[in-house]
Amino acid sequence: MIGLLFVFIILVVVLALEQRRQQQVVEDQRAAILRAGDPRGIVTTAIGKGIEAALPGIRVDPESGVISLPEDVLFALGSAELTPQGRGALALASQGLTGVLPCFVASELAHSRNCPDNRGGHQIETIFIEGHTDSRPLRRNGYDNINLSLDRARAVQAALVVGSALDAYRNKAGQPLFSYSAYADTRPLRGTDPSAGRNRRVDLRIVLTYRPIGEVLGELMALEEQVVR
Repeated sequence: MIGLLFVFIILVVVLALEQRRQQQVVEDQRAAILRAGDPRGIVTTAIGKGIEAALPGIRVDPESGVISLPEDVLFALGSAELTPQGRGALALASQGLTGVLPCFVASELAHSRNCPDNRGGHQIETIFIEGHTDSRPLRRNGYDNINLSLDRARAVQAALVVGSALDAYRNKAGQPLFSYSAYADTRPLRGTDPSAGRNRRVDLRIVLTYRPIGEVLGELMALEEQVVR
């Protein structure tokens, strides 16, 4: 009888220790997530820093993963042709992106050894170049705001990406990293009058490749163990 009681006590102690161990694992994972921060915000902020010298008027929104380019620098009112100043700024921005993006792009990560801003190993699925306009209609037959926003997005894509190193960047699926889209006046900035000039803009929208949370946590905790050692 005493032997059975002793075995029971040992089992209770073992179960209690295992429960405590599991709780510690959960706490460690939660702490790792908090230390890592929001992946999209981290990537968006890093990209914003890479191009702000070329385009000082950019607006970076880490929460939504959007970087808004200063359209007054890029285009004249109602035009989809880049200004000389805008073309030069985009050429410099392209160089800035070439210095930042390799740490977040599948096709370039193998050659990127120093990536302190991407300890979690996050990868970009695509960067949408989005054209937007205000709500004031264009007075041109057969050419409206959707045409204008599309042509502006394509113009930025051509100046920023085509013919540069960015043109060869590929995501995890082997697809081109950059694409473009047009929204006309359907997506005004929050809290603005749809006719306001701020809504005439070109956005870079960063979309990350999906990764299971367990995979991300495993990599983060492995990295932290290496640092401790």
